[in-house]
This record gives sequence, structure tokens and C-alpha cells, in this order.
Amino acid sequence: MSKYENQLFKLLNEKYLGENEEEKMTKEERKSFLEAVSNFHKLGEMIYSKGGLQEVSTTLKSVVEQAEKMTISETEHWFDNVTTSRHMKQMNEAMKVFEKTAGEMSGLQQRLESAYEDMGTVLNRYYKIGESLKDSE
Repeated sequence: MSKYENQLFKLLNEKYLGENEEEKMTKEERKSFLEAVSNFHKLGEMIYSKGGLQEVSTTLKSVVEQAEKMTISETEHWFDNVTTSRHMKQMNEAMKVFEKTAGEMSGLQQRLESAYEDMGTVLNRYYKIGESLKDSE
């Protein structure tokens, strides 16, 4: 056998034929793992968004619109018109960035939830998960 064939053979033995197997889990590690799997649904509570960024975005947009109306109407009495207009423009630009970012986060949130469910599906094939994944939505 050539040098490369020996290296390939050694690699195959290590990776696929079980030589140099990793140490088995201790009883404590096994217990901890099984407990974590049985409580997998609790992790979902942290993953699934409860408040909803879209709702926050809608509320903030309303606040910004009302603030602009009220501030502009009060400008003639209290504030400098040029400064107020600049501040309102700045606030509206920040609102646009917030809405765009909230939309992007919503998409990422859906991907995160999907990945979590995929992991749970595979884990559930081999181990008992305490509650169904659908209950944690």
C-alpha cells in the first residue's frame, strides 16, 4: 500500500469503522442530556416571539405620526419651525429604518422557529420530549 492509501485507510477506520471511538457519556452527563431533551419545549418559549415586532412597529408608527401632527401644530407657539421640521424628518427616517428592520427580523424569526422545530422533530424520533412542539407556539 502507498503512503496515501495508508492514510485513507486510517481515516476510514477512525471515522466510519469505529476505531478511536469517543468516550461514553457519564451517568451524570446522560441524565443531564435526557433532562434537557425532555424540557426541549421550554426552549421554544424563548424562541417564539410573544410580543410581535409588527405590532410594535404599527404602534410606533402611530406615535410618530401623532407626534409630528401635534408638534407641527404647536410649532408656531413654542418651537423654531426649521429645527422642528428637521427633527420630524429625522424621526420619520428612524421610523422607516425601524419598520424595515422589524420586517427583516420577522423573516429571521420564522427561520429560527423552523430550525428549532426541525431539531425537535429529529430529537423526538429518538427521545421523549416533554410536550409537543405545537403546544409551545
